[in-house]
Amino acid sequence: MAIQQNNKKETKTSQFKLKLLSSFSVAPEARQEEKKGGYPGGRFKRFFDTYKANTSGLMTANALTLIFALPILAVIVVISVFGAERLGYMLAGLGEDIPYLMSDIGIGLSSGITINEARLYMLDVYRFVFLAAGLGIGILGFGAAGHIYIDTKLIWGESFVTKKDKKTGMDVPRIATEFFRGVKKYWKEMVIVFLGYGIFFAGGVNLILEFVDGVWSGGANVGQWFALFIGAIILLITTPIFFNLAPQVVSYHKTLNLSQKLKNAVLYTILFPIPTYIMIIFAFGAYALLAINTPIVTILIGMLLIALGMTFTFLIMTNYADHNSENVLQTLYENLKTEQSRKERKEKKKKDVKPTQPVKYKKKK
Repeated sequence: MAIQQNNKKETKTSQFKLKLLSSFSVAPEARQEEKKGGYPGGRFKRFFDTYKANTSGLMTANALTLIFALPILAVIVVISVFGAERLGYMLAGLGEDIPYLMSDIGIGLSSGITINEARLYMLDVYRFVFLAAGLGIGILGFGAAGHIYIDTKLIWGESFVTKKDKKTGMDVPRIATEFFRGVKKYWKEMVIVFLGYGIFFAGGVNLILEFVDGVWSGGANVGQWFALFIGAIILLITTPIFFNLAPQVVSYHKTLNLSQKLKNAVLYTILFPIPTYIMIIFAFGAYALLAINTPIVTILIGMLLIALGMTFTFLIMTNYADHNSENVLQTLYENLKTEQSRKERKEKKKKDVKPTQPVKYKKKK
């Protein structure tokens, strides 16, 4: 009986996966050159080999992307310089000086605020920070358009616009030219994708902060527990969808519209949740270290992320998206083409075959 139940479950799972696979919007990739074939050594080797072979170019792309990350960097710098506590007091109108965390000690001997009040002021700062970060993510979409375009060309092995190096005489890729070409070509869809995620990100985090507000105020009510649940769900769902969607803006430019790309990103997330979350941890894990409340550590991590962060994140996203495209979407597309050509051949054969005419015999006189 147990074997039969397992077989039924496996059958249902297989049918569900087949239904999802049949729901994909299939189309050819927006390649400008012929496909180079499989990469020996697998995807991880491709990532590290691509990074090593193009370090200087990718650092240039990273620096250009940082121009569009300045709003987010400005928020991080302000928090690092002033501190969340002092900014909280400033927003509350208590001035720049940090007040004494004292109240009601004796008669007329102290005037200050309680620790809980101070924490709630800081919470207001974090609300503002994440709202600003949501807007900053939308602006970052301009830079992402250029960077992901370069990453896609590198992963696909396509050629770049080049210039002659005067010293060596070798052809050197013009990364800045390619970057701004990508910005010009893909910024509209990329900004929509990044701004959409920024709104969900800021909304989800602020719902979680609403729950924290309730806990620090003396006890979260039912609505605040519900806010925690909804906020966590929003982040857990929208982040992998965004991760799978952004590279498709370049790789399926004009072969699929944005709604089709979004549908495919949702299907990728449902079919491959664990690999997607693992890649997200690799791509964004370093940014979580910024939460360490030590100035020296924050500065060191910040400098490392400024030098390499964008490249590391976007190259992982592009490499993973190409893996899914190669193994799922392009396989489905090739199967569809094969099926269509088979049908066309059958129809052609039917047209070529002429109906046989009945033979007429003459009677002898």
